[in-house]
Amino acid sequence: MHPGQIATGAPTWVYALLAGLIFLGVRRLRTREVPVVVALLPSIAFFLWSVAGVSAFAHQVGIISAWGAWGLGGALGAASGVLLPDPRGQRLPGGRVRQPGSPSPLILYLGVFVVRFACGAWGAIVPAQAALATAIGIAVGAAMMARLLVGVARWRPVSALRA
Repeated sequence: MHPGQIATGAPTWVYALLAGLIFLGVRRLRTREVPVVVALLPSIAFFLWSVAGVSAFAHQVGIISAWGAWGLGGALGAASGVLLPDPRGQRLPGGRVRQPGSPSPLILYLGVFVVRFACGAWGAIVPAQAALATAIGIAVGAAMMARLLVGVARWRPVSALRA
């Protein structure tokens, strides 16, 4: 199977997801003030994507293994959110957040997409390793979801930043 077959064999929703991730990442390139709900969209998207992966994977290997991959990825992502520097959002009055501009979110979103896409292709090309490929993909998605949620938890009110 060559790369062209892999690219054309992917479902349409995969490319819609890619477009959405690019859109969300490009918006984070510049500093902006948005409602909290808008700032949470990437976290919600990665949460839904990772849980959908767990649901599909549970049919292959069982619920314990599926949630195990998700939990391991989530733990690693949460740890990276605490240990690795990331520009912090600032909570503003009126239910808004100021998000500093950074290329990091776009890079991370695309990185997760590439890994999940590659794992899907790997599982399709080598069916005997499909479970491992899917577990890695789920763990990576859960890691991103947890990293984003830890970032949200680290938002600080503007008054706390001045102190």
